[in-house]
Amino acid sequence: MKRYLFALIIACCCSISTLAQGIIEGTCGKDLRWTFDGKTLVISNISKNVYRIPMEDYNTQKHKAPWIKMGLDVRNVRISEGVSSIGSCAFANMSKLSEVVFEDFSVNSIEWGAFYNCERLTSISLPNSIRKIGTIAFANCRSITSVKIPDQCLVQDQAFINCSGLRSIEVSPTANLGSYVFASEVKIDGSVRHSLYDYEIRRLPSLINTGNCHTYGLSKNALTRYREGANQALVVDYDYLTSEVDSIIPQSYGMRHNMYALVIGNQNYRFVSEVPFAIHDARVFAQYCERTLGIPATNIHICEDATKQLILEDELGWLENIPNREGKRLIVYYAGHGVPDVQNKNKAYILPTDVRGTKPQYGISLDDFYSRIGQLAFSQTSVFLDACFSGVNRDNESVNEGLRGVEIAAEEGVISEGNMVVFSAAQGNETAQCLPEEGHGLFTYYLLKGLQMTGGEVYFGDLASFLAREVSSRAETLKMRKPQTPSTTASSNMADTWRTMNF
Repeated sequence: MKRYLFALIIACCCSISTLAQGIIEGTCGKDLRWTFDGKTLVISNISKNVYRIPMEDYNTQKHKAPWIKMGLDVRNVRISEGVSSIGSCAFANMSKLSEVVFEDFSVNSIEWGAFYNCERLTSISLPNSIRKIGTIAFANCRSITSVKIPDQCLVQDQAFINCSGLRSIEVSPTANLGSYVFASEVKIDGSVRHSLYDYEIRRLPSLINTGNCHTYGLSKNALTRYREGANQALVVDYDYLTSEVDSIIPQSYGMRHNMYALVIGNQNYRFVSEVPFAIHDARVFAQYCERTLGIPATNIHICEDATKQLILEDELGWLENIPNREGKRLIVYYAGHGVPDVQNKNKAYILPTDVRGTKPQYGISLDDFYSRIGQLAFSQTSVFLDACFSGVNRDNESVNEGLRGVEIAAEEGVISEGNMVVFSAAQGNETAQCLPEEGHGLFTYYLLKGLQMTGGEVYFGDLASFLAREVSSRAETLKMRKPQTPSTTASSNMADTWRTMNF
C-alpha cells in the first residue's frame, strides 16, 4: 500500500508541480505546458521541433481540464505562440474567467464547448487564423458584447447560443455558419423555442437573406436593417498603395482599341485559405492595362473572388461576344489558387472561390482553360498566372486539405490551340510567394515593375528573362527560403516567334 501511495505521489508531481514562487504548472497535451500564477493561466508550446501543437480535449465530467479539476481561481487566459487548437471543454464552466488573449496567429480551431458557460467572459479577440469554432464553443457566455468571425471560418451549430449580451456581430463573407449560431433558447409553456438575434449586424456572407436568416439565429428585422444600410457593412480596403509600382504608373498617350484584358483576382475563398493581396494584384494590373498599355476601360473586365460559373459563363462568355477577334489582341491575368488533382496524375486546376481544395476536379483544369481561350482565336493572347499548382499557397499552407503543406509537382497545362504565350509564376512543385512589404505577389510585383520600367514597350523574351532573374533572386531572400522560378511557354505555332513579340 505504501509503495502504491509513493508511486501515486511521484506521478502527480510529474504532471503538476508547484514552483517555489507559487506558480502551479502541468501539461495539457504533448509538448504543451500550462502555468498559473494565481490570476493568469498561460498555455505554451515547449517543443523545439513542432511549431503547432493542439491542446488536449476534455469534458465536463470524468476528464476535466487540470485547472478546472483543481478549482484554480483563473481570471485570465493567455494562449502563447505555437498552440494550434483550444481543446473541447478546456475552459467550460469557469465562472470567473473574464479575458482570453491570443498572442500568436497559430490557433486555427476552438473545439466543442471550449468556453461553454463562461458567464463573465467579456473580452476575446479571435485571431484571423481561426478556421473552426465548434458546437456550443461560447454557449451561455452572456457577457460577450461583440463577435467578429474571420475569413474561411466554419462556425458550427449553436456556437454562440444564449450569448444574451451580444449587441454587434461581424461575419466574414467567406465564413460558413451552422444552425442557430446566434440564437437564444427560451422556454415557453414548457417547450424550448429559439429567440433570434435582433441587434447590429456589421457584415454577413451574401448567401444569408431574409428567407433563410432564421436558420442561423438571426431575425428578419436585423437582417433588413443591415441590408437597407442602417448598419453600414464594413468595406475592406484592398488598395494598399504601399509600393512605388502602385503610385508611379506610366501613362500611355495612345489608345489601343484592338486590345482586351480579362483580369481575375481570387483572394477570399469559401473553403480554403485566402490568397494574400490577390485582389490588389488584379486591380493594379488592370490599371497598368488601361494607363500604360492604353487599353480602353470598356475593354477591360476585372473579376474579383470569381466562382466557377462567373469565370466560365460570364467572363469567357464576354470574350466570345467580342466581334472580329482574329484582328485583336487579348491579355488574361489570374491571381489566385492553383491546385493539383492527386487522384488524377496531379493534373493542374485553377481553383474558383466556390470549389473545395479536396475536389479539384470540380474546378477549371488548366488544359480546358487554355483550350477555351485558344478557341477564341485572337490574333495574339498573352496569359499571366500568379498562381502555382503545387497545392501550397503564399502563406505555405496546404490548399489540398489533409496533405500537410507538401508541395506536389503538378502536370503543366497543354497549350494546344491559338496564338498564345503563357507567363507562369512558378515551376513544378514550387510555391508562388508574396511580398507583404510591397502588398503584392512576388511574380506580380516584378511583372508590374517590368511594365513600369519599360512603359509597356518590352519584348516578351526580355520580359520573360527579367521575371525569371528577378523573381528567383528575390525568392531566395524571403522568409520561406523556397525557390521560385517563373517560366514562359507558347503554343506550337509561336514557338519560334514569341520572344520578339510585345503587347
